[in-house]
Amino acid sequence: MAVTIQNWKRDLSYSAHSLVRADSVNHIVSIVKDTERYPSPVRVKGSHHSTTRCIEANGGTVIDVSGLDRILEIDADALTICMQAGVRHIDAARALEKKGLQFYVNVEIGNLTVGSGACGGTKDASFISDRITEYGQVASYCIAMKVVQADGSIVEISEQDSEMMSMMRSSYGLLGILVEVTYRVKPLRAMAVRHQAYSVHAFVERLDELLAGQQSMMLYLFPFLDRVVVEYRYDSSKPVRSGSWQWRLRNYVWKTLSPGFARVVGQAIPWAGLRHRIYNGWNRLTMKVMQLLLRDCNSSPADQIIRYPETAGFASYTFSIWAFPRASYGQALLDYFEFCRNYHRANGYRCDLLNVGYSIAADRQSQFSYSRRGPVLTLDPVATGANGWPEFLDAYNEFCHQHQGTPLFNQTPGITPAQVQAAFAAEIPAFLELRERLDPEQRFYTPWFRQLLEQN
Repeated sequence: MAVTIQNWKRDLSYSAHSLVRADSVNHIVSIVKDTERYPSPVRVKGSHHSTTRCIEANGGTVIDVSGLDRILEIDADALTICMQAGVRHIDAARALEKKGLQFYVNVEIGNLTVGSGACGGTKDASFISDRITEYGQVASYCIAMKVVQADGSIVEISEQDSEMMSMMRSSYGLLGILVEVTYRVKPLRAMAVRHQAYSVHAFVERLDELLAGQQSMMLYLFPFLDRVVVEYRYDSSKPVRSGSWQWRLRNYVWKTLSPGFARVVGQAIPWAGLRHRIYNGWNRLTMKVMQLLLRDCNSSPADQIIRYPETAGFASYTFSIWAFPRASYGQALLDYFEFCRNYHRANGYRCDLLNVGYSIAADRQSQFSYSRRGPVLTLDPVATGANGWPEFLDAYNEFCHQHQGTPLFNQTPGITPAQVQAAFAAEIPAFLELRERLDPEQRFYTPWFRQLLEQN
């Protein structure tokens, strides 16, 4: 009998033939080999936080790797951590913290499995340490992996094979199933954080100056208030203090309070104009709290990571993301603010949560890196997913496409083949050639990916 599987937000579902919880690497090998009992396509399930249909295995087999959750080795001398693919990012970060180490990239979604992070797109503002700008994508620091291939064989890949590693880091499971990964890590240092508000025009005018300030920049965008709040993060010389109340407050507001409040307003207030004013009032309060309270000088980098419930509850959110070249981001941001206001006037819909953005360094470590051609900043609408969200995303996607944006396969819902081809035309042929060579029987290939990658 078919099994219905949903993503974390429970706004996407698909019907698989089988859902199997793997208990060992050999178990995964046996599943991949047994094409009669476990039909194609074979896909891997971690936390299923993806917001797109990249997760789908309609009529196929889904392997749940959450039980493969052992940290195999933390090597403080080599500055590496080796883990099974089902380890959660937040658990690994806390284990590193106890050893005086940290990830280079600490993504907000702590439920991310490290296998997924090693072969898919993630987002976080690039950190700048000792005047060196680091990558902002988790996969860029994966330096070795063990992979179950389509014929059931196990292959080990390291960063010495840079071309293959580049493909694997953005393979989304299409080139094999990651069962073990090794990440490069660094010594633990205290992190300082502060928030500063700007009018959107002042922010755009000063963008080059702000970026030259050598601090990590996450953006909170308020299109209906013409404001941008920048979250600056940077190294501190003070001793590390884990469990910062500032980060606990920030994460509680982000994870629970804001989406819960927005959901209540959306369901209890039938008048669009009143809802609009309430959301604006809430956003003004949010800006004040950020600037007055959310500043710290010695928190642990792991404090910014959030552990979410296993499935989304009443207070939950969804999102999308496109990245834009740094040189054209200022105009794209101004146009986006205008786009949001025009869309609201014409359709009565606006995102009921914040828009955010990240400044991310140029990164050629993966084939489908969204900053492959140079440094980028992003425009990321966030919402509870109430009525009107899918239609808004269609218009948003077209806006981003017209502004030469680059999407993510796992975090940009509703992207079209034309939009994917425009963003990755130069990268797709080599990836498809390798995919055909490694998986000629299409054991891991899904119709969703085939449509995006092959339809011109």
